[in-house]
Amino acid sequence: MNSHVRSIASAALISLIGVAACDDDPTAPEGNDQELITAVEVTLTPVAGGAALVSTITDPDGLGPLPPEAQDTPLALEAGATYTGTVRFLDASDPDDVEDITLEVQEEDDEHRVFYTVTGLTGVEVPLASLDLDGNGAPLGLSFQVVTGATSGGAGSLRVLLSHFDDEPKGDGLAPSDETDADVSFTLTVG
Repeated sequence: MNSHVRSIASAALISLIGVAACDDDPTAPEGNDQELITAVEVTLTPVAGGAALVSTITDPDGLGPLPPEAQDTPLALEAGATYTGTVRFLDASDPDDVEDITLEVQEEDDEHRVFYTVTGLTGVEVPLASLDLDGNGAPLGLSFQVVTGATSGGAGSLRVLLSHFDDEPKGDGLAPSDETDADVSFTLTVG
């Protein structure tokens, strides 16, 4: 390949990397780009006591349009129980310098909201999808609650959607924006 073609190919690659790493809105204020998230960790702690359940979904190149690579452990819940949940978002693209993106979500709480949806399990719900609020009193969702019915059983999933509000205001935070920082589904079992 001649040097001219190599230069064009290098410029195209750099452009693609730049587009993938930036927010879709070139007019957005600096510092408000969507976050690079390579892992989402959910912890569910039984309110009645007992060991916390922790599960992580990883995707080394970021939780983008392709499916994540793996969930390390399914979340095995008990029937008839209430759990307090927390979620963490991590950028482990550099294993020597793992960044806790959750701190940035907290700092920019008026621009973020985490949404939870349970599918495939009857009697399992997220009645309190946000136990925490942003500085304006709207839901943030870094902490939440999961309740299983006394007769719940089987397998399903818990979808975790981190919505980013750059192009539109968060307002009351009751609906997701059209920007997504992370969207993953954790396997849940109840037995």
